[in-house]
Amino acid sequence: MTRILLISHEPQAAPGRIGRLLADRGVEVDLHVVLEDPDHPDTAFPDAKDFDAVIAFGSFSNAHAPESRGWVEPEVAFIKSLVESDTPYLGVCFGGQLLAEALGGAVVPSGPNHDEIGLVEFKALTAPVPAGPWFTWHEDRMELPGGVEVLAQNENAIQMFRHGSAIGTQFHPEADVELVRMWTTVGADHIPQRTTAAELLEALEARNEELDDNCRRLVDWFFDELNVGHDR
Repeated sequence: MTRILLISHEPQAAPGRIGRLLADRGVEVDLHVVLEDPDHPDTAFPDAKDFDAVIAFGSFSNAHAPESRGWVEPEVAFIKSLVESDTPYLGVCFGGQLLAEALGGAVVPSGPNHDEIGLVEFKALTAPVPAGPWFTWHEDRMELPGGVEVLAQNENAIQMFRHGSAIGTQFHPEADVELVRMWTTVGADHIPQRTTAAELLEALEARNEELDDNCRRLVDWFFDELNVGHDR
């Protein structure tokens, strides 16, 4: 049976659509929550050799914030080890940002009016997925070193990239209405004045079937392209 390690940073950063797709595939998952107890972050990650792939999700934390570095740096080291061992990795939003750092890049504030919270589309360069819609929620952006393939971007940020068997996205393919409703409560102070929680949820519900299909296409590509669960 295929086994995948899922890394959530807070309990609210749940697997959502991706979790349901993995269940549909009969995948066995092990969920590791880093900040289950925020005062005692858990960076004792399971041995990656026991898994066919690793998927890491988002966070309300900022990777560059001094108060986060104590647990961010061990996770970046863990991701470096995955890259070195050619373990299939999918980093979603914060998980993608940590991959960028593991590859020698950086995570920096997006700057005024370049944050993205809501539905976005991007320019698909060589991306194997639709240009949108995707749900996103970020106030930082990634800076990548040379040699990393940018798969998609828009005017605000790099949206998808790849290095070997490691994939990073800035958007949230897993985000469904239930998750985002929770995020708008926990992270209400992050919602910009240009929109409201109600508007975010209304837009998400209106495009729900497309978002389901786009997430499925991303997960299917990840499994097929990287031969997840098969001899590689």
